Amino acid sequence: MNDLLFSPAADVQYDPDGSLVDADMAAFYTWINLMRLSGAEKSSFFAWFEERREALVIAPSMAKNTISNQSCTLSEIYRWIT
Repeated sequence: MNDLLFSPAADVQYDPDGSLVDADMAAFYTWINLMRLSGAEKSSFFAWFEERREALVIAPSMAKNTISNQSCTLSEIYRWIT
């Protein structure tokens, strides 16, 4: 952590190797734990990857195993899942 905070600006890596994979896995395990709650079949999960401008959406109203290349806003995604 000290290396990230106190190294010269040119040496800083904003996404050290593996951190995005760790975040993806954390989101997945969060979803698994949320599915244990009552009313889980009606719940939605939304994760936004800011740097890549991509989103992951899991919701009863969304088609399963689907990838979309359509450009949209965050408010549009929210409307789709509610």
